[in-house]
Amino acid sequence: MIWHFRKLVRFGAVGLACMTVGLAVLTGLHALAGVNYLVAYVTSFVVSNLAGYLLNARFTFSAKSVDHAGALRYMAVNAALLGANTLYMKLLVDNLHVWYVAAAILTACFNTPLSFLGQWLFTYRLQARKHPAAV
Repeated sequence: MIWHFRKLVRFGAVGLACMTVGLAVLTGLHALAGVNYLVAYVTSFVVSNLAGYLLNARFTFSAKSVDHAGALRYMAVNAALLGANTLYMKLLVDNLHVWYVAAAILTACFNTPLSFLGQWLFTYRLQARKHPAAV
């Protein structure tokens, strides 16, 4: 049980670092470049999640190597979450008039436990089964 709690704490730390990167991309694209906030959000989501895959593989789940199949599984889990998150983001910003940065942070808070569960079950556990000596 403590083992899982440590992984969740590490996952949260990686998520916080990636959220910082994502918010920088989001605000840079929207505020500085004038890109629509939803397009900027999707772009920031992809950038921050690619970084998250690499960091989580090494730091959170102690994978000795990363592979293309693992990266595809990681992005597939996040693609499923991205669809729901984009709708949630649109609802918060357009209907409830929440500032787009605050909406992105709320969305990240909602996303973190679901992402942890999905990544643990579908990305890194499958990778560990494929390479049992690597984990």
